[in-house]
Amino acid sequence: MLAMKTLHTRKTQRPVLLALKLFKLERSGKYEEGLAEVGDIWVDKTTLPRVEEFAPIDAAEMLLRCGSLFGFLGHTKHLPKSQETSRDLLMNARNRFQEIYNIEKIAECETYLALAYWRTGEYNEAKDWLSESLQHTLAPSNNTRLFTQLISCLLNLSSKNYAENRQTLTALEKYFLGSEDDYLIGDFYNHLGLAEKGCENLEKALRCFEMSRHYHQKSGHLIYQGTAGNNIAQIYKQQRKFTLAHNAIDRSASLFRQAKDKTREGFAYDTKALIYLAEGKHPEALAAAEKGVAILRRGENSGYLADTLMTKSLVEVAMTGTFSTAMFSVVEAVNIARQMTDEQRAQRFISEFDEAVERKRLRVAEPDRPSVSAKEELRLILPPALAHYTDCQGVWINNSHLEAVGLWQGSLAIVVNQLVRRGDLVAISEKATEEVSCGFYDFEFGIIGLQGPESEPQLFEEDKITVLGRIVGVCDPAKETGGKLTVEPINPVSK
Repeated sequence: MLAMKTLHTRKTQRPVLLALKLFKLERSGKYEEGLAEVGDIWVDKTTLPRVEEFAPIDAAEMLLRCGSLFGFLGHTKHLPKSQETSRDLLMNARNRFQEIYNIEKIAECETYLALAYWRTGEYNEAKDWLSESLQHTLAPSNNTRLFTQLISCLLNLSSKNYAENRQTLTALEKYFLGSEDDYLIGDFYNHLGLAEKGCENLEKALRCFEMSRHYHQKSGHLIYQGTAGNNIAQIYKQQRKFTLAHNAIDRSASLFRQAKDKTREGFAYDTKALIYLAEGKHPEALAAAEKGVAILRRGENSGYLADTLMTKSLVEVAMTGTFSTAMFSVVEAVNIARQMTDEQRAQRFISEFDEAVERKRLRVAEPDRPSVSAKEELRLILPPALAHYTDCQGVWINNSHLEAVGLWQGSLAIVVNQLVRRGDLVAISEKATEEVSCGFYDFEFGIIGLQGPESEPQLFEEDKITVLGRIVGVCDPAKETGGKLTVEPINPVSK
């Protein structure tokens, strides 16, 4: 009798322990390893796992774990119809949990269903399932509910509801940090970082992404470590720290390859292309975008594909002689968005394309001078007084209101990425047009003022401009020798 009791206990506990192991492997991004654990009960992936001998709650849990793991793995490896298979398993699990009325597990299945529909770009269906999950009464500190909140933030990204995400996550911060789940905490910081980035709080966003990477290093999740690095690269791009941006995205792409995540490796090329585009390196940007599109066409994530096609179209607009191909790219991106029933995203693509075309038209009408990123083509010879600056860029001066401080029309001002203070001579860039302005810096109640020695101040709303940095030197382009320009330091005093 003792031997029979021991055998019975082992049989009833095995699915419980196996399900717990599968969940831990999922949380650390080891999807293939997790599915290998159920190889004895799920040989044929076109049929359901064999769970007939399990108790009803164990059978439902096993179907849930197999469905979630296969959805994650299919997304990373471009497995055909993986999300359809995942949804079938999750629906079966949900029906079984409904029969025993396990509210938390029903909500968990519905959240994973929303995620599976998001992966294929079926956003309306994803939102419907998410709404179902959130209708169940669960404590705000419940880990299932916290995961649902993160997927809600993920869906909000398609419509750029950054302020809403920030408000939601800030209110839930104490619950996430109290969860003791490194995966949840890491994903919390990632989404909070995306919200802060969308609200133009770049330094806060950078800190959040660094915290996200830290917690995903603790969870062992290589893919999400790479995701945090991808987001860090985008912050560096906006700050025009291009070397740091390239280093960050290259490390992320390496992590994606190590984790065999083809989808995110493909989307990493989108980030790489955007960095090159910001630098004005159009051939490199186009090559990166085309590589990303080629990889993403083989997967099921139509949202990532649409975004990368949109990037490709923006690069093609910026290049000479590629406008017709740019039209093909943006039309395909818009059509994909509309197939995803995401009209808001489609309209955003159209607006971004129109703005890029207008910027191109304005640039063509300007004098033929190098772009703001001309420092990448010119070698600047810094005097000893400026030799300690390692992150600098050139800004061409197209007017004469700063001649009194040594910046004449046609000169190249040297800008360093450094904290600016009231009275400093600075360069700023307008976010909507990328137009650059220079002057003495002032700030009051969210308004940035730039003033010349003898001119009225220009006023800008803080959230509509990027401060490029402080102007510390000037070059005379007429004295260029073999692609080299000598920098003369300037020490202007605010009037």
